[in-house]
Amino acid sequence: MKQNSCLAAGLLALAAALCPCASFAADGPPKPRRPAYPHFLDKYPYLAESNRYGGLLDPLRRIRLGDSSWLQLGGELRYRFDNVNEPAFGLKGVHDDDYLQQRLQVHADLHLFDDALRAFVQFENTDSWSKEVFSPYDQSGNEIHQAFVDVRLPSPGDGTLIARVGRQEMTYGNQTMIATRAIPNVRQSFDGALLQYGNAAGYKVDVFAVRPVANVRLGSFNDSSKDAGDFYGIYATLPIAGQVKDDLYAYSYQRDWRRLDGVSGEEDRHTLGNRLHGSVARVDFSWDAMYQFGTLGDTDIRAWATAGTVGHTLRDVTWHPGVALHFNAASGDDNPNDGESNTFDPLFPANGKFFGEASLTTLANLISVGPQFVVSPRRDLTVSLTTLSLWRETENDAVYLPGMNPLAGTGKASGRHMGMSYDMFARWAAAENLTVDLEYLYYDVGPAIRNAGGRNAQFVSLRTSLMF
Repeated sequence: MKQNSCLAAGLLALAAALCPCASFAADGPPKPRRPAYPHFLDKYPYLAESNRYGGLLDPLRRIRLGDSSWLQLGGELRYRFDNVNEPAFGLKGVHDDDYLQQRLQVHADLHLFDDALRAFVQFENTDSWSKEVFSPYDQSGNEIHQAFVDVRLPSPGDGTLIARVGRQEMTYGNQTMIATRAIPNVRQSFDGALLQYGNAAGYKVDVFAVRPVANVRLGSFNDSSKDAGDFYGIYATLPIAGQVKDDLYAYSYQRDWRRLDGVSGEEDRHTLGNRLHGSVARVDFSWDAMYQFGTLGDTDIRAWATAGTVGHTLRDVTWHPGVALHFNAASGDDNPNDGESNTFDPLFPANGKFFGEASLTTLANLISVGPQFVVSPRRDLTVSLTTLSLWRETENDAVYLPGMNPLAGTGKASGRHMGMSYDMFARWAAAENLTVDLEYLYYDVGPAIRNAGGRNAQFVSLRTSLMF
């Protein structure tokens, strides 16, 4: 581990040295802070309008190939060091787990004929050292993470219609059910086709037919979507009034074999959902309501979930303090013998966004509620504290970890209260394209976990990301 830590320190020093910290002259165009995820959304309009570059790597970010064509090159280098005390609440036989992970991504983005045709390819290298409680998403060598082609199709009015085919990332709404899995080492991608429409009025519709790249294996260039199931969906955004919008979505996930709640067999799981989100009188809110139905083996699927956040930020006050209330609930299976499967499955969620990155909670057989407090002491620093009280929705079903993995022994343990979670997160924008994240989570277990032999858990994570 000492050798690996030295390697990380050396590479991070190199990253800081390469980070484009120079700024434009007063009469030059401003350089925006780049978005971190996903990279196929990276755009550099200021480079199209000026030949002057403000950063060391700017000449690679928009290589002109003609009046209407250009090539973008870029990537990201991330290191993550975690210290976990009682991973999985100590129920996997490991009590301390310290490990280092690396993720390197590089991409090429070719735009032709004013974006009438586009090709994007992204390579990803992931590695993990000294991890004892291993997951499939810790490392996968060298892989083609994304490789797709976009074609702009004729569209009426001011709308834009894009057809995309290939391997791609997807993220929708508040990432309650579809996300990029940005913090775990191996990100989520899908193989298939996407049709995307949007117009100036804010109406958007995505229709997709894909397979998740779920067969993540050790070695290189061997991850695939084979036998991972067929995933279909439609996601539409409708402007309501002012800053308020309504999202309507429907998903269908079909798998040849799946085991859940002691039932196994072919699964056809369908989800209908609605998300109301926006801002009214400086109060920001997002609320999802979801219902699942279908079949699993010989049982009928009947499950529900809701995920909501409402908050307010004092933007005119020093440190810009903000407060929010989070509420999440998802059904569990209260009777394994009634011919129904009632445990909600969140499919491909951003668990860490809602419950911290310790991989201790997911939106299944769950009720969680609690406040979040956020301050920004400086323009480049944000600190948040989130406290959640968590219960099982039904005592007759297990506590679930990410990936819909039941926590050992909790299916038969008494008690609904899972415990209290305290999460502190700080993000420092150390330079224009360099961020440093520090997270600490303490989970004080309740009877639902303690009666199964679980112990209090602690998690510390230091993550550095250089976007170039």
